[in-house]
Amino acid sequence: MPTALLGSFLVALLSTWALCRAGNAFSLGNDRTEGVQKFHVKPTSRLGGVGIALGLCTGAGALALFAPNSDLTVHTLCLLFACTPVWLGGVLEDLTHRIGPTLRLLLATVSAGWLFGTLGVAVTRTDVWLIDLILLIPGAVLCTTLLVVAGFTHSVNIIDGFHGLACGLGLITVSGLSYMAWRVGDLMLLQMCLLSLAAMLGFFVFNWPSGGIFLGDAGAYLIGFWVVELGLLLAMRNPSISPMAPVVAGIWPLIETLFSMYRRKIIRQHPVNHPDGLHLHTLVYRRLLFNPQVHITPSQKNTANSQVGAYFLLPATTFTTMACLFMQNTWAQLALMLTYLAIYTWLYQALVHFKAPKFMNRRL
Repeated sequence: MPTALLGSFLVALLSTWALCRAGNAFSLGNDRTEGVQKFHVKPTSRLGGVGIALGLCTGAGALALFAPNSDLTVHTLCLLFACTPVWLGGVLEDLTHRIGPTLRLLLATVSAGWLFGTLGVAVTRTDVWLIDLILLIPGAVLCTTLLVVAGFTHSVNIIDGFHGLACGLGLITVSGLSYMAWRVGDLMLLQMCLLSLAAMLGFFVFNWPSGGIFLGDAGAYLIGFWVVELGLLLAMRNPSISPMAPVVAGIWPLIETLFSMYRRKIIRQHPVNHPDGLHLHTLVYRRLLFNPQVHITPSQKNTANSQVGAYFLLPATTFTTMACLFMQNTWAQLALMLTYLAIYTWLYQALVHFKAPKFMNRRL
């Protein structure tokens, strides 16, 4: 296992470095700088998901070489193969900008269905009586699983857009899942979590705070799919853990997605997949960090971009820690969800009406 972890980290690190250089030298996979969700100062490669995938493949290859018949190897390889459709869709979008969100969502359901069929990874319980009653309906488990996996996978892509934001959340969430797996003695899942942490860290050092490379759609979908499937596996394999604990550990993308759908469809009467610049992380940047009335250098703007993460990753760490502390208590997890939703709603309303507390303002 140490060889797999080290190999995963080093390959992700070196390949991400190479992709950074290729982006600078040949504009390979460079992102656009125009658009309502673009806040970087120069064209930058968005192929970070390729580096993470290569790191995961290296780790899986090491496992297959040294322990070919172990449950860890089988589960890791199955998970890696299952994420291929949605990851490829992301890569094509990163390179061509022509793969729409509807098709990417469809590919996410294909990946979820693949793992459902091979390993039986599914939403089998929630410990919430009404939802569990619905899951007893024939076909409900499959439909719910596809919805949950595709929804969370896409939600990680929604929160991507600032240095370290999506990958940082993935690192925090998987760290929480690692702790839960360790607490209940699930060595296989702990090792799968550590393998994904190693690959993500190899990318993260170039993504934050400098923004030398972006996660891209491929990276966001890969992390989203990997994290949600690890969470489902954790709850399935360990009945003592509340199924809501992994949800709380990665709750921000879910809240952001549901609120964005409500805002676009109900309030603004736009299609739910219509991009806009009104996500909470965007408002934090525009209202608390970047002052359009003051001339700042590209370096200062890049610094403001990297500071957005502090407003989200610190609360994410807090709620993930609380989810770990109360990982066997579903009622505590539901209370944490409501608390997060209340904080999210308060902050969003405060930013929209320019009433955020002064201590949160870090404008240059």
